[in-house]
Amino acid sequence: MTTATTADDSLHSVSDTMGEGIKNASAAAARAGEKVREIGGTLGRSISRFTYKGAYMVSYGVVYATVFVASAVPRQNPLVEGLMDGGRAAIDALNEAKQLPSTAS
Repeated sequence: MTTATTADDSLHSVSDTMGEGIKNASAAAARAGEKVREIGGTLGRSISRFTYKGAYMVSYGVVYATVFVASAVPRQNPLVEGLMDGGRAAIDALNEAKQLPSTAS
């Protein structure tokens, strides 16, 4: 065997090894991309679930407490009449604000 043949064989061996390394790196990158997409989907669902449950608990607590207090107060008194009038005024103001044309260009 000559030195040129040995060098040629060594270069082919190095080339083959590099080719395998590139294939392995590409496959690993594809697997990593899939894992990132999986984790992103799982994380998104977890955040969504946390947000929903948090909003549910807050709204339940506020509404339950309000209804509980409102049921404990007699209806024919200035406090209840003031709350009802204030609620109606707020609803009217909100409806009026919704009817105004937008000033944004």
